[in-house]
Amino acid sequence: MAPALPWLSLLGPLALYAAALAPGDARRAALLTRAAAALALFASAASLGLVAYAGPLRTPTLGLAGVGFALDLDALSAAMATLVSFVGLVVIAYARNYLAGAPGQARFARALAATLASVLLLILAGNLLQVWLAWIATSAGLHRLLLHDRNRPTAVLAARKKWLVSRLGDACFLAAMIVAHRGAGSLDY
Repeated sequence: MAPALPWLSLLGPLALYAAALAPGDARRAALLTRAAAALALFASAASLGLVAYAGPLRTPTLGLAGVGFALDLDALSAAMATLVSFVGLVVIAYARNYLAGAPGQARFARALAATLASVLLLILAGNLLQVWLAWIATSAGLHRLLLHDRNRPTAVLAARKKWLVSRLGDACFLAAMIVAHRGAGSLDY
């Protein structure tokens, strides 16, 4: 089995991040987000087929002292990535129709693409550092989605509460990672 095959599962998150960063109007942003989500679904389904054929796959950690970047691709992560990609594609289609012509539609599509990419990276993470970073990115994306309509006071209040609780959770997660690294010498699973 070629060692590069597990890296193909990154096509979806990378395409979604590219769609989130691409400039353009609402129509182009919605089209790029939908295309990226379709690519994410294809890459996730291909990963699921790859795991079914070859078994669980793990890339080597790119980093130092047990801290770095790796992918852990097993049946559960591939199935979850496929499910998240499919649901994301449905949500993108619904949001495109629901927000048609609304101000900020492009901003919403970009935030949705970045959030989906972060969730996919969370699922594919090979160590605790990646989980923590993807968790923070997912939280930031959800915060942007909550604040899409800043004229709604309840949305602003919910976003503030979520932000505070999420930062507290991030700090606790970081403390747990430090303890785990000191005890095990690595952040890998």
